[in-house]
Amino acid sequence: MTFNKTIIPRVMASILGQTREVLAAEAVIAVDGAETFDCDVTKLHLHDMTVIAGLGGPISLLIAFSFETSLVEALFHRVTADIEVPPGEEDLYRRETAAEIVNTILGLCTTDFQNIEESIALSPPVIIEDARCIHRPKNAVFASMRIRTERGIVSVSFVGPRDLFDDHMNYQF
Repeated sequence: MTFNKTIIPRVMASILGQTREVLAAEAVIAVDGAETFDCDVTKLHLHDMTVIAGLGGPISLLIAFSFETSLVEALFHRVTADIEVPPGEEDLYRRETAAEIVNTILGLCTTDFQNIEESIALSPPVIIEDARCIHRPKNAVFASMRIRTERGIVSVSFVGPRDLFDDHMNYQF
């Protein structure tokens, strides 16, 4: 199967819509706006915590959600408000909160593509901390979207085709 980069705008619109819904429902955080960026960038700049997951099948993209610390903190405090976080486990719970938010958003996005006849696989999220950029290798397509909320920014980057990379963004060719 060849990579169809015309799918990227549809996936971007789906992710923006589902991010609005999930942040409002899970953390009572409103999205203030979003900007999209050209596919011709040569590297993606990342925030403090990045969660990467892949959408397979006809979509064939790795999607990296890169969170500012302030947004991760707001999500963490809201999601863990009714549970006791064991001392020393706060960082683990922060990472798991970010991963679960991304997993929920991407899972809901698959419903936006029900009209596609092939099944859409969703890889487990991988968390990367303190990485600063991802360089675009030959034959890869990058696109990016910055989603601004009242509590911070999440930059969502799209890297395709999916089969050029493993789940840790390592180039495979």
